Amino acid sequence: MPDVVVGHIEEAESLAPVFAEFDRHHPGLKMGCGYFDGDAGELVAEYEGVRYIWIDQGDGEVFLDVGYRTQEGDGEKLLSVYEADECDDETWPILQTFAENLDTLHESIQPFVESILDRITGKTLIGDIAEEIRLIEESGVPREKWATRPKVRRAFDLLLESYAILGWSTKQVGSFEQIQAGDQFAVTADDPIRARGRFRYWWIENSNIFMTHVTTTRRLRYLKETAPTASESKATNGNNFAFDPFRRLPMTWHCNTETEDEADGVNSVNSHVVNIAAETSRTHYHPATPIGIGKAQHEIYFALNPSAYSLNTYGRKSYLYTFPNVADLTIYAEIPLSPGTVVYIPPDTGHRGVDAFVNIVTLPGFKPHNMIHLDAQIKDTTDGKSPFNENVTESNVTESIDN
Repeated sequence: MPDVVVGHIEEAESLAPVFAEFDRHHPGLKMGCGYFDGDAGELVAEYEGVRYIWIDQGDGEVFLDVGYRTQEGDGEKLLSVYEADECDDETWPILQTFAENLDTLHESIQPFVESILDRITGKTLIGDIAEEIRLIEESGVPREKWATRPKVRRAFDLLLESYAILGWSTKQVGSFEQIQAGDQFAVTADDPIRARGRFRYWWIENSNIFMTHVTTTRRLRYLKETAPTASESKATNGNNFAFDPFRRLPMTWHCNTETEDEADGVNSVNSHVVNIAAETSRTHYHPATPIGIGKAQHEIYFALNPSAYSLNTYGRKSYLYTFPNVADLTIYAEIPLSPGTVVYIPPDTGHRGVDAFVNIVTLPGFKPHNMIHLDAQIKDTTDGKSPFNENVTESNVTESIDN
């Protein structure tokens, strides 16, 4: 039976079992935490790999030099010192084809295409559209039915090949920029990042790689808000409830990057920062033998303080339900979450975050189609004695929240 391990960043002795369980499952990777306090210093990799860093608490600044390139800016606008790339003569006609033929798209695909087009101003597209590509691929709609017109289907083929080159902006002047809780960095020994301020952070370093497809910084305020509002949520039939939506994706799955040697492609770590409402959250697990190819999906919950983004808790308590044996859903645990809590969740472990503001880090990432829902099964097999979400037990509920 897989082990769920819980610790807290302020209790050093509680972290040893978490790090040990992480080491057991991920050879070549290391996990830890750190504190930064100073007017000058560097965040840097220590094991000759790529180190991913997530701020847990506090704030500061990092120095981003002239020429720095990023796919941020589809949330709040980047500072005026950034200049967005114009789409080239090959990608611009692809986007125009979608804009001119929205009525030919399958109804399950159209919202994701519209989300991509929403990022366009003039002839520029700003931000990372990898999540929309993943959702299109994961929609369950056969590719030949994504659109009724052949030229639009061809545009999809071209977009799937070229989406990673879209959405970039380049900094024209070097300067320090603000960072805060939930923000993500990717650094190496050769490319550290200069920092100043006071903050604590979690890190995972992958010594199996020496470069990454993700940009050095992913700051939540500059990322697109992707959470549905309470009135938009299918899981609650459009009923409003007291909860502040928040879902930003510092690093999502990049599709169509698989190779013979790398079954998961460029993906080794993903990160979603989500405010999970009890009304929309689904109990689920990621199987030990993954759906598709590649490595099994492991998850780590890093609990954050909702006040960092002025999110109202409405008096709700934050916790995580876990089901260590998906063959016997009468067995479960309720884990309280507070800012600084870390929970390691192996594959084949049912789980559901409830009223929780968390950074969910997955290894190798949020793999497409690799989620099995459990709420209806919990209701049926335990006579409702184990916790489940009644809102998502009906077969016609298709909305899914990554948690």
